[in-house]
Parts: sequence; C-alpha cells; structure tokens
Amino acid sequence: MELTFRKAGREDLEDIVRIYDHSHDAEEAGLAVTGWQRNIYPVREVAEASLDRDDMYVAESDGQIVATGVINQIQVDVYADCDWNYKGPAEDVYVLHTLAVEPSARGGGVGLAFARFYEELARRNGCSILRIDTNARNTAARKLYAGLGYTETDIIPTVFNGLKDVDLVLMEKFIGSEIQKRLREMGEPEFADFQAKLTPGIERERFIGVRTPKLRSYAKELVRGGRYEEFLSALPHRYFDEDQLHAFIISEMKDYDKCIALTEEFLPYINNWATCDQLSPKVFGKHKQDLLTHIDEWLKSDRTYTIRFGTGMLMQHFLDESFDISYMHRVAEIRSEEYYVNMMTAWYFATALAKQYYAALAVLLERRLDAWTHNKAIQKAVESRRITEEQKEYLRTLKRKS
Repeated sequence: MELTFRKAGREDLEDIVRIYDHSHDAEEAGLAVTGWQRNIYPVREVAEASLDRDDMYVAESDGQIVATGVINQIQVDVYADCDWNYKGPAEDVYVLHTLAVEPSARGGGVGLAFARFYEELARRNGCSILRIDTNARNTAARKLYAGLGYTETDIIPTVFNGLKDVDLVLMEKFIGSEIQKRLREMGEPEFADFQAKLTPGIERERFIGVRTPKLRSYAKELVRGGRYEEFLSALPHRYFDEDQLHAFIISEMKDYDKCIALTEEFLPYINNWATCDQLSPKVFGKHKQDLLTHIDEWLKSDRTYTIRFGTGMLMQHFLDESFDISYMHRVAEIRSEEYYVNMMTAWYFATALAKQYYAALAVLLERRLDAWTHNKAIQKAVESRRITEEQKEYLRTLKRKS
C-alpha cells in the first residue's frame, strides 16, 4: 500500500471521526481489542481539540485517509509517575497519541509506517526521546512497538481519557545521535543529582551525569577522529553534558582561527558557570595579541558568561610574563549586578594578588572594586596557599563595610 503522510486540516474531521467510529465497530464485533469505548474515547471532540492545536496527522492511500494520529510534546499526567529510563527536558520528548487505523486497512503495515513517520518527525524536530502509551489489552499495538525497539517501562492502573480501570502501558525509545547515545551510556544518575545542586538555574532534567574525566577523554577521541562537526553545529544543546563536551572539544582545537571562530559561536549559548570555566583552549596561549582584541569585545558584552569568560582568559594568559597593568584596570572597571561576573572578578584579583601582588594591592587600596567584590577577592586570596601569612594578615585589614 502506497502511503503519504501529512498534517490534517479541518476538512479531514469527518474522515478522522469515521475511523474512530469504525474502530469502535470492530471492537464491539470482537474483531479488535484496543480498549477504546464508543462515546468515551476516542470521540469527535478529541479530533477537534487536536485540529485546534494543529497536531493531528493522517496517512492517505489512493486519496483516502486510512490512519490518523496525534503527534506532539504533550505528556499525559500519568507519565509523571513513571521512572523513565531516558530522562530529559520536555522539549526533547516527542509523543504519539491515539493512533487509529481504518479496520479495513489493518494488516497492511499502515500502523508500522505511521509509527516510523512519527519517529522521522521527531528527528526532524531534534527530539531524541520517544514516548507512547497503550492499553495493556491492546496486544497488537504492544507487539508493533516492541518490534520497533520500544521498551515497556511501566504499566500503571489509571482512569485514562474517561476510560475506567485501564492498565496503561508506558513505552519509550531513544533515537539520539551517536554522541548523545554515548553520553547516555557514560551517565550516572546520582552524579547528575550532585551536578544539578552545584549549578543553579539549570533544571535537573538537563543533567545526564557524565564525569569530567570521561568527557575530556571523549572530546579528545572525537577531535582525533574528526567526528564532531555536526555536534558543534547543533546549537543550542539541550543537556548540560552536551555543553560541557562542546567546551572540551573546542579546548582541544590546535588551529587558532578555527578555535576562536568556534568559541565566538558557542559563547552566546553558555548558560552556566561550569561550562564557561571549562572552555579553556590551549591554543589561545600562542596567539595572545589577537586574543586581546577578542577579550576587549567579550568584556563589553551584555551576556554574563561572555564577560566571565573574557575575565577568565585575562586571568589565565595575562597575569604572568604577558602582564600589563592596563589589563588589570580593564577588569577593575567591570560593573555588573550578576553574581557570576563579580565572582570571576574577585577570583581574578585573588589570583593577581598571588602573581602580581603590588599591582593588585594598589587596586584594592584605591577601592576601584565594589565592596562585595573587593571583600570576596580578599577572602579568596587569604584562602590561597600562594599568599604569605604576612600578606594575608595585612589583606584582612583591608576588608570594607561599604
């Protein structure tokens, strides 16, 4: 059977309802077991609501609609009770609901083709987690999805769309890229919990839990094999671990022009301190004069982690033999309400007190930093082993109240 798939329109409503009615006929005649009930589910209102949301799809053969299904990212309430194997943010999940095949067309691979269309639609929309549910009584659907590689993760007793005493089978499948699959294999849920606590503002669902040494090793493997271009172009990433891997891959680049271009491309997407601080390209140290031009632009940015990154690069590359007091003054001029900007400024000056003590001390004595950053820099310096006890004692006297 030659099939074409498309988004349904209002003109398809009667054909969709016809398939629902014929499915109920087959159920009542004992020719099919779906667990659906006439006048309860599915009904005309289900199709109308889907058409209103613009998430109803149909399959046609010879100009006739032979199957219909709802495809969206709406997860029914009972999904929250399932301990899914593949966890992720809602925008990475694609769901197939209410797949109905015209009874006269069953047995011809229509349901299988529709499920494959759903998977392709998910891929086109960049989603890697597929979720489907069905009544436990619907053995045909369960067999179909199992054949496509879906895992039955849970069976939950519930009232489903008005249907009472339903044992709802929850199924899932992961269709991510090879890199995404590898990250999943390396992930540790307990470590993801730990990382989430250390990274405020990022939802727990975005953590896979891959430890840093494994990410570094994998980044080197990808760079050696040249298998990273597609991954780096897939911005924004949905997972913290993907951002970390992205930072480590860029950090391994040996071609400066390529590295700086990839850094500029990535910076607007960095949304946490950890990824910002892991981005540390080794090749930057060989191109300091050009790097300074970029740092100047980064420090002028209105993006928190771009400013933080620029400050970090000055700290890493320009506090030793390449030090110039003007660089320190650039950092001292930064004013921000953002905690992670001010914390990096404090970190910079704490490091400067260890490497360029008198220059940094002059900035503190001139009160060129705001009070919070000034005091935090002293605190970090006093905690450092690179500062002498005599210096620490003096720095403590410089704490400010305002």
